[in-house]
Amino acid sequence: MWAITFIVLAVASQGALSFNALPMAHRQLANIMLKTSVSMNEHPERNVLCFPIYSQAIAEANERYAVSYNECLDVALNAQNAVESEVANDRSNVYQQGEDVCSSFKGCSKIESSADYFQCYHNAAGTSLTKSLEIQTLAKNTMQYIQLRHQTIEYDKNYCTNKSTDAYIKESTALYTQLEQCLAGGASPPSPTTTTDPSETTTGTLPPPTQAEFH
Repeated sequence: MWAITFIVLAVASQGALSFNALPMAHRQLANIMLKTSVSMNEHPERNVLCFPIYSQAIAEANERYAVSYNECLDVALNAQNAVESEVANDRSNVYQQGEDVCSSFKGCSKIESSADYFQCYHNAAGTSLTKSLEIQTLAKNTMQYIQLRHQTIEYDKNYCTNKSTDAYIKESTALYTQLEQCLAGGASPPSPTTTTDPSETTTGTLPPPTQAEFH
């Protein structure tokens, strides 16, 4: 996922004020990325040697980040859907009780005798008070439960996405640092090695960033 890369570069390019607004880890990554860009311009002959291998590793890190981040969002969405299922019966009960209250008054409006008309509304009003209190209590309790569950889901989602982003920042920073060093001539990337099967070619292991787990 290149989004965070573009954001970091865009903010960093706007000067110190915007750059200082970034979290420290983002600043470190932005610094490394900017240094890498400078090295690519200053040592174009090293681009062909270094960039293909490291760009693949960076792309793979981006893909892992995208998968990890989206998993956090999916878990949160599933949890929200589960809450909706949990309160479905309460929602139906509130709706039905509200319909019953409305129906009791509608029935009174059809009575022709004034005495019976007002008696009907008197009785309906008394009954509706009890039902209205039941609706109020159920609605309040269910509303508070939903709010609490949503707060928990939001907290868990933020924890998950932050953890995923932190792992991505660490891995990407290490990769860009190695790329910048390679472009500057400080180190050469590993050479591709051929397996026993000529049809299968594997790339040697990069000077390892410790790949933090996303979850």
